[in-house]
Amino acid sequence: MQAAREVFARKGLSATLEDIAAQAGVGVGTVYRNFASKREIVETLYDEAIESALADVQDALAIEDPWQAIVAFFEVTAANQARDRGLGETLHGPGHGPGAAGPSQLAAATLVATLQPLFERAAAAGVIRDGVTATDIWPIFTMLNSVYGLSEANPDLWRRYLTLLLDGLRATDRGALPVPPLDVAAFTAAVSRADSGTG
Repeated sequence: MQAAREVFARKGLSATLEDIAAQAGVGVGTVYRNFASKREIVETLYDEAIESALADVQDALAIEDPWQAIVAFFEVTAANQARDRGLGETLHGPGHGPGAAGPSQLAAATLVATLQPLFERAAAAGVIRDGVTATDIWPIFTMLNSVYGLSEANPDLWRRYLTLLLDGLRATDRGALPVPPLDVAAFTAAVSRADSGTG
């Protein structure tokens, strides 16, 4: 499983069972004896990722300032997804949807229920926009998923867009953006890759 984590984080879901076997230093038959399919491995790994996210929510709830607690949750979760290509693809990529490998409905429902106090506390303190709820995290992280890896020269570019998204959630007192935007050359290169289907 550790080999699978490392391979999927690096290569994304295009990684094969052969890649996992090579990373683990075993024959591919060993992998097949332990797992019926790649999908089974992916589902196991990313249910584990949901469990990790639940722990991150508890850490955020321990932060006294309600707004800083929201920010901490988003920053930690986004950083985890930015580092793990397979995680982002599983949760938010083009293959996501009914029948796709990913966290179970129970795990997702548990995550929302665990997050709800974080958002309710922020709402009660008046630091988050009216109407924002825990279910808003999915579209936000789906948007961020398209930014991870956008710039090899600036791998932390996603932090700029997370700040913009958080500013959209915050009631007042918007701070400075943490990193500069793409320059024109990087922007045109990114767009042309997306248009050609190679990005």
